[in-house]
Amino acid sequence: MRLFIDNYLQVRYITLNSDKISSDLKIMVIGDVHISDMLSNKKIELIKKRILEEKVDYVFFVGDLIDRIEELNNKNSLYKLHNLLEFSVSKAKTFIVLGNHDYIHRKSHESYLNNFLKVIKNIKGIIILNNNIYYDNKIYLMGYTETREYYFKKNYGYDAFYNDFLKHDILYKNINKNLLTVALIHSPEFSNNEKCLSLLKDYDLIICGHTHDGCVPFGIGNFKRGIISPKKTFFPKNVRGLRKIGNNYILITGGIVKIQKCAPKLLHPLNHLCPMQLDCITISDKNNFNLTKKWY
Repeated sequence: MRLFIDNYLQVRYITLNSDKISSDLKIMVIGDVHISDMLSNKKIELIKKRILEEKVDYVFFVGDLIDRIEELNNKNSLYKLHNLLEFSVSKAKTFIVLGNHDYIHRKSHESYLNNFLKVIKNIKGIIILNNNIYYDNKIYLMGYTETREYYFKKNYGYDAFYNDFLKHDILYKNINKNLLTVALIHSPEFSNNEKCLSLLKDYDLIICGHTHDGCVPFGIGNFKRGIISPKKTFFPKNVRGLRKIGNNYILITGGIVKIQKCAPKLLHPLNHLCPMQLDCITISDKNNFNLTKKWY
């Protein structure tokens, strides 16, 4: 454990079993980068080094790449965004789903989805999963963009999630269950609602971000409760790590920035207590499970 950890990265290594694959499949999950002038180039280099050295098959960015939509007009933030994504796509197939900070104005709650998509589409090779799917001979992958109504209800709008998801038939009908099925969705709170969760029953693994590891200092423990949630709820449940849902799994990655720039400045120093985190998942055809953490 590091006593001063702002410029260190904690990686959680997870091995899961699947009889749908014939050889090991390796995935890196990166959430909540929250690019702004608070995210140094040194931190981006740490992320890039892990992408390089882990030699993964896929990299998944699960939302909140930028801290505020205003960062799209900031040359330094755009440089950091391009630098990270262009490196990632040069090393592995790279996918993005959108988080609320990527396209929703923090104060007005207006959507600026096209602004974000326009910037990302200029980065050659990036695959954006905005209510659509991708598949190859190894994996069947879905990405869903949650609505403004979902995010801005007091305790999250489960009905908004359910009713909107139903409109996107491609996300839950005719799924190729012979392949490893993975769903990428930024915010995981929907998973506390059985009706919403029923729409994702055919996905072997659901991967989310958004909760910033519950702002647990030093990333300690493997318990599922956090200290505080994005909705300012204390000791929220099911906001960290990996848990089983029936025969399948949901993973909530810890994220890179925990206290983002748009949070009150008084809270910014808490980033020194909450490490950058990402997940490296190996899907194996062998019947084993493993979870370890390592510092870089």
